[in-house]
Amino acid sequence: MKTGFAKKCITPPMGFPIRGYYKPRFAKGILEDLYVRALAFCDGENSAVILSAEISLLTTKQCDEFRKVISDFCGLPVEAVFITCSHTHTGPYVKSAEQTETDIERLYYEKLKISFRDAAFLALGDLKESKFYASEGKAKNISFIRRFRMKDGSVQTNPGVLNQDIDYPLGEPNETVKLLKITRENTEDIFLINFGTHPDTIGGELISPDYPGYVCNIVENALPGVKCMFLLGAQGDVNHINVNPTKGEQAITKIDFDNVPRGIKQSMHMARVIAGSVLSICTTAEELAVDKIMFLSKEIVIPSYQENDKIVEAQKIEGLYKNGKTDELPYKGMELTTKIAEAMRIITLQNGPESYTFNLSAVRIGNIVFAGIPGEPFVEIGDRICENSPFETTILCCLANGGDSYFPTSKAYLEGGYEAKTSRLAPGGDKILVNGMLELLNEVKSI
Repeated sequence: MKTGFAKKCITPPMGFPIRGYYKPRFAKGILEDLYVRALAFCDGENSAVILSAEISLLTTKQCDEFRKVISDFCGLPVEAVFITCSHTHTGPYVKSAEQTETDIERLYYEKLKISFRDAAFLALGDLKESKFYASEGKAKNISFIRRFRMKDGSVQTNPGVLNQDIDYPLGEPNETVKLLKITRENTEDIFLINFGTHPDTIGGELISPDYPGYVCNIVENALPGVKCMFLLGAQGDVNHINVNPTKGEQAITKIDFDNVPRGIKQSMHMARVIAGSVLSICTTAEELAVDKIMFLSKEIVIPSYQENDKIVEAQKIEGLYKNGKTDELPYKGMELTTKIAEAMRIITLQNGPESYTFNLSAVRIGNIVFAGIPGEPFVEIGDRICENSPFETTILCCLANGGDSYFPTSKAYLEGGYEAKTSRLAPGGDKILVNGMLELLNEVKSI
């Protein structure tokens, strides 16, 4: 088996819109450049390429366009191109060609597409004989469930630190750090790092890859001759917020506009914890047998979450939001964000569609599989997939070949909170998703 690596800078120009909140932001500086990284595989007959971009997300339509460009230029089947995004909330708001409003947005979109293409092409041109090793570690106390049962029985997402009205969190984070180490003949080794929690730790209007990019920097600096790629795992209901922080944790953040503590020091702290786990397990990683490359995709259909009985209230909330009068609403912080997003979901789905189609993706390298979900699944969903996967090593990637929805668990709809209130998918979608992914993994395993 041969592998190759390449990366291209994708930092947007100053003044470019930043994606991440229901609040306009525009790039006013750069904390760290953004990159798209590409890892290519070749077994002598088939080739595939995994790309990880330090941007918030690309829609399925955008990914389809990018994958087609890469496929045509590199001579790969479209299904052999696997794109993921890091979900940084301090990266560019990437609009599709028909959505762009300025020349700068149009030019950046075309540049981004070419950067993806070139990264894949250069990675395929860097192929070297390789060996594969895998290991797992833990990154403790940096990822926390962000949905809470409150003492009054309600459910809130990000209810604020030291909130005495919190009763208990609705779930448990997965603190597992997965490492796929690839050693190559006479050239740099490659580390693929897989971990899941929201990269939303910095805020503001300075461009940054957030903790995923800093993890790569730390590991590469600690181990000269190593190239890193970060793949974001299931993170739909987890983030960096410890609601009962120590004084030291409080000192490295400031409360942001939405009552969420953020700061560059928090991002760097998380990166050091993850990188420390990687450094502690990389030497003892166990070798994996790899033979052939296979790739498949599978369509699943999930009903939409229509609530037309609430349309009048939703239109009122949307009107106040668009007219800058949200202070007239009896909500603050994340509750306000939730109400606005819920209203927009209800209005958007008023006339359908009745369902949504999603493409699940799988790239198999021997007994290793990259399992791609085109959105943000809850941690429990990722756990269910990995625990029942037929592969020795399953690297679950969210925002893969699309980023079109949250995927909450069925019980989350009964509980409430931002993710369930704003998801376009009806309750029960998690079962369809898990079953569909496991069917796909078993199919690609059997080939």
